[in-house]
Amino acid sequence: MPIQKPIWMAVVVVLPLWPMTGLAQQGDQDGQAGQTTAIGAPGQEEQAPNQGQTPKAAPDPRSFSGAAGFSAQAPGGIRSYFQPSFQFSEMGDSNFSFTPGPQKFETVDSFIGRLDYLKAGRHSQTTAEYLGGGTIYNHHSNYNTTEQQLGINQTYRGRRWSFMLDERATYMPESPFGSGAFGWTGALGPGVGGAFGSNLGTLNPALTPNESLLTSRGSCIMNSATTEIQYLAGPRSSITLGGSFGLLHFRTPGSIDSRNGNAFIGFSHTLSARDFLGFNYGFSLFKFQHIGTSFTTHQFQLSYGHRINGRMAIDVGGGPEINSIKDPVSGSSTPITLTAHGSLDFRSRRRYAALSYNRSTTNGGGLLLGATTDNIQMAWTTLLSRQWSASIAPGYSHNRSIPQTGGHAQTTINSDYFGVNLSRMFGRYTSMFFSYNFQTQNSQATPCLAGNCRSSFLRHVVGFGFDFHPRQISVD
Repeated sequence: MPIQKPIWMAVVVVLPLWPMTGLAQQGDQDGQAGQTTAIGAPGQEEQAPNQGQTPKAAPDPRSFSGAAGFSAQAPGGIRSYFQPSFQFSEMGDSNFSFTPGPQKFETVDSFIGRLDYLKAGRHSQTTAEYLGGGTIYNHHSNYNTTEQQLGINQTYRGRRWSFMLDERATYMPESPFGSGAFGWTGALGPGVGGAFGSNLGTLNPALTPNESLLTSRGSCIMNSATTEIQYLAGPRSSITLGGSFGLLHFRTPGSIDSRNGNAFIGFSHTLSARDFLGFNYGFSLFKFQHIGTSFTTHQFQLSYGHRINGRMAIDVGGGPEINSIKDPVSGSSTPITLTAHGSLDFRSRRRYAALSYNRSTTNGGGLLLGATTDNIQMAWTTLLSRQWSASIAPGYSHNRSIPQTGGHAQTTINSDYFGVNLSRMFGRYTSMFFSYNFQTQNSQATPCLAGNCRSSFLRHVVGFGFDFHPRQISVD
């Protein structure tokens, strides 16, 4: 796939959302009078807006080039709470066995419980999420399974130093790519991904295992642990140092297990109250233990970010990526490819929109021994009225294998999904939702290194359900 094609795809998706920049600027001006807090430099007290006697502090550059995604909302202004919730849904699945060819719809019952905890202090914040549930197939009980997710994020932000620890573990019966499941693996942003969403936010895709391919039915374990340290070198500049470890393990045969370790260093600079510039270097090691092969990458990226505080954030960047591949047959090679990323995060009282594009070398998602991956995902949620809300979430992933073992032809796998959700509130704590999810995958896999590659895959899932979410319990 030529480099120009994914870049033009990202441009085509971004352009319809560009008018939001004007809406964000107008909303930011109109909403300033109603804000209860103003976010200044770290370590300062939160203050109400004044009449201009005291100039605003420059935005903290540490919010740009770290492991977390660039968000419209800067740190601060969050209250502490604890909240349980529960979801029940009835679905019809056109391809419950994940095999080619036409099948009859199978009815599925799904039960999901969730616990959210957020503790915000003056300098620190702890966020924890647990989601657990199960699916029951009414005519094929051998496919019954459970799902588990646990995520914990701890941050500390002082005047000069900042620390972040993030741990996320997932146990699912299928790939989360477009599954419409729950939590951070099934969603690009809050309010998307079934009736739930996630409060943990997004991480840099280069730091987590890639699972943007549809593998065979079977339990999959994903785990990522990330840590970083940031130092405020001056009022407008910061230095970031961090690392991560990722694991992708399949409990059923036919897919490729992988491990990846990452180390990164970054520098960010505040150009103005709304503009940021960053430079990052990252080193990654990918290992396929059961096959006995590995490769490394060196990634350089120059990034630019624009934020309208509390409303919108845009982040774009790119640079060269050097892959170091050792082939036991054809010898070593160091191909140079292009790495790129872009994101848009828009928030208002009635709408939320997110767009993400990433191009980099990945672990191959369980089907390939490493791949050059172009991944585009979008999420859009809007309140239609006081009772009704709707969301859509399309995505596309293009994966092209890198030369890893002599004698194997190049493999290309394209995956697409589209999800739509319509929800109606009944009172303050109960809602009913209708959902539709579409997934497809096409592969030019000759030969195939994994045991579950297929030339085509198609799936439709329709359903409805109820979500119960009682009042948040304050933990201040």
